[in-house]
Formats: sequence, structure tokens, C-alpha cells
Amino acid sequence: MKIVLSCNGSRGDVQPAMALGSALARRDHAVTLAVPPNLVSWAADSGLATQACGIDTDELLGSDLVTRDLKSSNPVKRLRAVSEITLRGGSRLQHDLRAVGQGADVIIGGSAGQERILNVAEALGIPYVPLHYCPIRKNSVVSPLPWLPPSITAHSWTILERILWHTSASTENELRRELGLGRAKTPAASRITGQGVPELQAYDPLLFPGLGDEWGRSRPLVGFLEYLPSRPKLQSDLTHRSLIDWLAAGPAPLYVGFGSMKIGDPSIIEHAIVATAERLGLRVLLVAGGSDLSIDSADDRFFVTSTIDHKTVLPRCTAAVHHGGAGSTAASLRAGLPTGICWFGADQPMWGRQLTRLGVGMSTPISGIDSDKLTSLVSALIEPGRREVARATATSMIKPECAVASAITIIEETVSPHLPNRGTR
Repeated sequence: MKIVLSCNGSRGDVQPAMALGSALARRDHAVTLAVPPNLVSWAADSGLATQACGIDTDELLGSDLVTRDLKSSNPVKRLRAVSEITLRGGSRLQHDLRAVGQGADVIIGGSAGQERILNVAEALGIPYVPLHYCPIRKNSVVSPLPWLPPSITAHSWTILERILWHTSASTENELRRELGLGRAKTPAASRITGQGVPELQAYDPLLFPGLGDEWGRSRPLVGFLEYLPSRPKLQSDLTHRSLIDWLAAGPAPLYVGFGSMKIGDPSIIEHAIVATAERLGLRVLLVAGGSDLSIDSADDRFFVTSTIDHKTVLPRCTAAVHHGGAGSTAASLRAGLPTGICWFGADQPMWGRQLTRLGVGMSTPISGIDSDKLTSLVSALIEPGRREVARATATSMIKPECAVASAITIIEETVSPHLPNRGTR
């Protein structure tokens, strides 16, 4: 098969697709990654064909839309922000993806930009197989409005979907016209369901008991997809001698990292990290990512780097504090680490609630973090017994290789009927 994997977002949105794409390529499928222009060079190190598609997401993540509106306590404002993020650069994304998708048998893509991916797949006459990193469809297990009674969880999804469609329908249909498509009368979620194609759920059912049973084969929970780099450049941090030496020189450190998230005033968080380390006698591995965080490198209690190989480094830590992205959450869970989620917005509070429910972590908004709150959070994470719970949770998760294998089986079985006399490949 000729497969396009469309990823619109940050590195955390692209890495699971890289895991899936690499495994598909090993089965002799022709795979192309379509990623934001700022991630092309990085993603190409996977060895997969990589094309620029859409807008620069680093610029988007630093915009007021993300740093302010997406964090609003008003759910309608948050939904409008999600809609605007999806629609911003929509014309560019559709144009680029249509070009990349010429001759493809299927487009596989995440929830970010799903409307655009669905439109392009429809215009090309090929299936769109969704790849979701958290629950975003109607269900009775997890609510987008957690303060409401559980009895109306499913209804809350319906209400928010209608609000989102009401705020985006006009622009959505303008973008459809650019592709020569007719007006859409229902939200993208309904149209995606109408394809009759499974929507892959790339996260572990352990976190959402009952969800897999409720959704069944239409939305299979295959497990977290973990990318294992095989080329030296992608493992530069793994072989970075100073980091390895620092890890070996003392007790297991606290991992702190906020991925691609932008922090308004880094000095507040930096002060909180230093104070927490001093009060609790901890070493700290700070993975700055896109946050602009920094700590005096002369203090050997701290090691600051831009990225790490989670699979290799996290098991050598004592606990983790991060933003609660799906990829970071999966990594700290797999490493058996008690995890504190300091969330910014979007799906991050949901992951925080699930880790709290499992007894392997705690959750708090990044906006309220100071020295006392971070110290309290980390102190709770390193309590005796919590690491054992986290390790037990890790052993109960679906193995990465099993998650990828399940996803590939579903993709091949789904797309095969659409291939004219070419079998499953």
C-alpha cells in the first residue's frame, strides 16, 4: 500500500505516527510522513520519506491562541480556540496534503487537523483512518467537562460537538469548496463515523476502564505507540557521555520537562525547581524542550538538556514532573515513575485525572505552580510505596510492539477491500 501519515502539531503528535510508519515500512508499505515544516528535518531522521505540510507549529504554539485562549476556564472559549487552531492555515494544509496524497491508498492522521484530512481523503476518493491520542468521541466513561455529574457524561460530548460545529461550520464549508466538495451538514466526527472505518485509539485501556467495551471494534484501544529510534542522530542524547556520567554519579534524579509548551515567565518555574531540589535533597534532570527553562549548569545537582531518549533515561529517574501530553504520560507510565502533571490545557488535565485515579500521580495547573506547590507535589510523588504502584501499573500496560502490531492489522484489514486486485500490501 501507499500510505500517507498526516501529523499536525508538535513532536508529541508526530512520534506515534513515526512508530506506526516505521513498522508499516518494514512490511513493505510505501510510507510518507506529512508534517509541519518546522519538523521536517527532525522527522526525516526516521528514515521515512517526509514532506512539509501545513503551517509552522512552533509559531502557533507561541501564539496568544494557544498560550491564552486554549487555557481558558471557559469550555466554550477553549472549544473555539481548538476550532481556530484547526482552521488556521487550513487552506495551506489541504493544498499541501492533497499534493502529498496523490496516488495514495489511505491517509492516516491524528485528531489535530482531522477536518482537513477528512476533506482531502474525500477529494482523493480514499479512506481516512483516524489515529487518536486520547478520547475525543462521545462516550460515557470520560467527560470533557469533568465537574458535571457522571450521568450526563455522554450528553456533554454531544453538546460540545454541536457548539464546535456551530462555531466552525461556515469556515469548514469554505475550505471544502476549495477542494470542489459539497457543503457538509454534520460535524466531522459524524462524517468520520459514517465512513465505516475504525478509529484507532493509540492509548492504553488501563487508563479508561470500560471505554474499550463501550466502543468495541469501531474505536479499538490498541495501546500507546512508542517510537524507538534506530539511527544515531535520533539517539544523540542516549550516547551523550556527560548525561550518562551525571546519571551514574549520584542518586536517581527527578525528571522535569514540559515538551513543546511555552512558559510565560520561566523564572518562576526555575525558582520552584531549585527550591524543591534544595528542600527535598534531590538531583534534577531538566529537559528544557521548547520551554526556555534554564538552571545554572555549574551546580552539579542539575543537568539541563534539550531532549532525551525517554525509554533509556526515564527508568533511571525517581519521579517525573511534566505537562501531561499523551506521549510524555505514556513514557513516564512505561518507566514506572510516579508522575506529577502540571497541565497547560487541552487533553492534559484529563491525563492528570486518570493518573490520580490510578494512584500513580497527581495533577495541578502550571499557572498556579510556585516553590511551595511544586515541593508539595514532588514530596507526595516520592512517598514510600508510590513507586511500587507505578511499577505495577507499567507491567499491566500493553507492550509497544503489541500496540503497533494491532494497529497495523486493523489498517491492512480496513484498506485491503479498497485496493483493486493488489491484496493487503
